[in-house]
Amino acid sequence: MRYAIFTDIHANLEALEAVLAKIDELSQQEPIDEIWFLGDLVGYGPNPNECIAKLRERTDVIIAGNHDWAAVGKLDLEDFSEAARISAEWTATQLTEENQAFLANLPERIEKGECILVHGSPHGPLWEYLTSEVLAERSFQCFTNRYCFVGHTHVPVIFQQPDTVANTPTRPLEVEAILNETDIATSQDADEMTASAEVDKQLLTESQDDETTTTGEIVSLHSSQSETPNGAFTETEQIQDLVANAADAIADLQHQIADDAPETQTDAPDELKDIIREQTAGESATEDAAVATQDDETKTEIVEDITPEETIQNAEERLNQEIEELLSLLGLSQSMIEVTNEMCIPPEGPWQAPEGYRAIVNPGGVGQPRDGDPRAAFMIYDTQKGFHFYRIPYSFEKTQEKIVKVKLPQYLATRLAYGR
Repeated sequence: MRYAIFTDIHANLEALEAVLAKIDELSQQEPIDEIWFLGDLVGYGPNPNECIAKLRERTDVIIAGNHDWAAVGKLDLEDFSEAARISAEWTATQLTEENQAFLANLPERIEKGECILVHGSPHGPLWEYLTSEVLAERSFQCFTNRYCFVGHTHVPVIFQQPDTVANTPTRPLEVEAILNETDIATSQDADEMTASAEVDKQLLTESQDDETTTTGEIVSLHSSQSETPNGAFTETEQIQDLVANAADAIADLQHQIADDAPETQTDAPDELKDIIREQTAGESATEDAAVATQDDETKTEIVEDITPEETIQNAEERLNQEIEELLSLLGLSQSMIEVTNEMCIPPEGPWQAPEGYRAIVNPGGVGQPRDGDPRAAFMIYDTQKGFHFYRIPYSFEKTQEKIVKVKLPQYLATRLAYGR
């Protein structure tokens, strides 16, 4: 069986048509059995109704994204940044009644054989960004299928884990992990969430570890798993609960810092360093970018502002400091998470999971790429041959002109040219 899988169209009709044309071309060479879509049909872009009609006509599986539900009032727009909120409100005024009902009834997740499909992550189907092995570790515990397909970050990425880990009962913690290898990706779709970084105060006051240590130290922790007579949590379970809360708080910090400095990126694992270099090289678009309309036609001139290096560094320092303070208060200033998965960036072309592994796979975004490459992304999953990742150029200038014409935020047009 062969499946074409893509995500995050964001009402970008030109990008969607380019991807579907490539899928049709590939199906002439070798049949494609089904087309699966992983959420965020609308939001940001100028053609919500047209994209919904096209997708309903062509696809076999469609799940909900956060922008889809936001456009029909199922998510609170207070959790969106200004540009995302404006585009969601505009989309709501454009949708037909039929399309409103369609988006409102989309499922959060679907299982298809050995695959599970969600927009964000198995742990947080609509909102969570999978940007690091630490966050992926938690999601691997939320499904038993061999593959999980996700979107939301708009960046092609793979997390892979040995099957033996998935099938082994939890054991006492014996951890050697480096905290600063968690990928705090503060620019991943920063226009969306402004979620609070506030941590449960009761959890903080209950923390008994006042010791502060340097972020990035390697530790080895041992704890007992014996059950208490009254059925209370064991020490290991308490630690795991602390770890889960810390992961949530770190994710909140990512979104908070991202909202303040939406075009910056902090340190990441080796696999992402090339991408991060490109994203922080100074060629990032901002909401202050100017769009000038020339003559009586809809031609636009996109002008780019440069994110100062000092701004990037300040955001990184602030994020690292807040994370260190948070973990210190929790008694988790040294990582307590045993990372059993690894992250890699898929090549443009074929990729196959190693024998005995399962994986969380993100094909990248169709209408809103975030990896510095403006081309639309999708993948083919062949149950016999593995995966093939594609990047397809499209006329983003047409989409830009439409965005300006309907008076959506100009920033949404500018960034299409840069894949950010």
